Amino acid sequence: MYKLMIVEDEKAIANGIANSLPWEEWGFEISGVLGNGAEALEAIAREIPDVVLSDIRMPIMDGLELMQHLNRDHPDIRILILSGYNDFEYLQTAIKNGVCEYLLNPTDIDEFQLVFKRMKEKLDEDRERKRSYEEGITLREEKKFNALLKGYGYNEEEMEQEFYGEEEGSFGVMFFHIDGMKREDKKKNYHMGISVVDSLEEIRVREHISGKFFLNYEERITGILMLPGEQEEETLRDYAGRMIRHVKAHTDISVSVGISSFYLDYQMLPQCYQQAKCCASQRIFNREKQQILYYEEMREADFNYYTISFNADKIMEYMLEQNREKILEELDNTFSAFQNRVISDYDYINRLSLELMFNISRKLLRCSVQMEKVMKRLECTYSDIYTRDNLEDKRDFIYGILVNASEECKAMKGETKKRSGLAAAIREIVDSEFDSNRISLEYVAGKVHKNTAYISKIFKNEFECNFSDYVTRKRLERSRELLKDPALKIYEISDALGWADVSNYIKVFKKKYGISPNEYRRIAENTGGYYPKGEDI
Repeated sequence: MYKLMIVEDEKAIANGIANSLPWEEWGFEISGVLGNGAEALEAIAREIPDVVLSDIRMPIMDGLELMQHLNRDHPDIRILILSGYNDFEYLQTAIKNGVCEYLLNPTDIDEFQLVFKRMKEKLDEDRERKRSYEEGITLREEKKFNALLKGYGYNEEEMEQEFYGEEEGSFGVMFFHIDGMKREDKKKNYHMGISVVDSLEEIRVREHISGKFFLNYEERITGILMLPGEQEEETLRDYAGRMIRHVKAHTDISVSVGISSFYLDYQMLPQCYQQAKCCASQRIFNREKQQILYYEEMREADFNYYTISFNADKIMEYMLEQNREKILEELDNTFSAFQNRVISDYDYINRLSLELMFNISRKLLRCSVQMEKVMKRLECTYSDIYTRDNLEDKRDFIYGILVNASEECKAMKGETKKRSGLAAAIREIVDSEFDSNRISLEYVAGKVHKNTAYISKIFKNEFECNFSDYVTRKRLERSRELLKDPALKIYEISDALGWADVSNYIKVFKKKYGISPNEYRRIAENTGGYYPKGEDI
């Protein structure tokens, strides 16, 4: 059972989430319900939950600040954000700060179940990895490496002595990626990662390179290295090339590597780590799939990619037309702009893709289509865009969702047309037979060969009222016309319009118009026709 902490300032929402969902069945227990980030931090320090489900907008300390604290002090805690459509800017920041999943509010139990099913799978994988990992590098050592890379929580003298001894040189990071790795095969990826790390450590020791290679929980192979003297690009490339060839020869695994700049001060390692990640990420944009990417080159080749965006209006237009070719073409127009270009902000394409999906999701609501339900059927979430390791995979992921949403629009359009035709037939029956004693929901349903529940739904959707209200309105409108004829008795009018009891007719009339049928008749005689306020239902 994993611990879940809920952080939400709206008590009704927080209690609803905590008490109305089958958490134990999903493998979770509620360890606390807090109203803001400050309260949550105190509780987290005591309880150490596995997952924190947090709102973004909260008083005192919002969700973004809470995330920053958790990333710094509790990096193992998984963060899940509950947000709304209007919080896209917040969500961008949240994802950049390590949020692994998020739910759009309002959502339903199926959405929660899907997300937390995925969350439990990740936690199970983490737990298994931690157990296996202890056979190699210890968790204590790994925390020290992560401290070096993130720039906090380490003793400088201890680190310098433990990792680099008395040697002098320049410090940097190499970030290796297993080419062709499939995200869904976690177990295989882990064993491949261990094999690559072992091979890299073998050549590192053989060539007397100070530092360490290790595998983190996302199958990312990271090397913190110290090389003698100031390092030239050619030397770094030479080292990296020998490492790649050694791994291939001994494991038959192809890898690529991102190389940071190297600095004389090892306290620059956090910057080195980001640089190496940035380089490694270029596989996403690099059609030629260069195996060695060097940060110094990237800075020289940078371009203004922030001007690139998707045309959500055009894409939505093609979705409504069910024009798959044009949808794909429009996606390609944007993704191709990144091909073989250097992107220092390696997360930009993910944020751009996410923004497109949010924009389309809003537009789909006008067609009564919820993208979240489409994605649930496909067993994916918005954050899955971050697991696609190249532009083609990202494009195909988005395209698949948009095509399915487009089909949903088509189905809804057909259903709407069908309902409109049926609604017209129902209206014709009721308008011609409303004064009959036999008129009823069951009678109309039988005439159009549909069940009563469906007919009732049609009325609410098409006529914005229920069946009985519509019939009553038609009868009252007709009764006003008949009341203008002084020869007709009130009970005759009541009987002619299908009321079983004249007293019931009088009661309904008075409730609607504020006066009795007789009073209405007298006023109508004196004024030549009178229509009291509130005649429309």
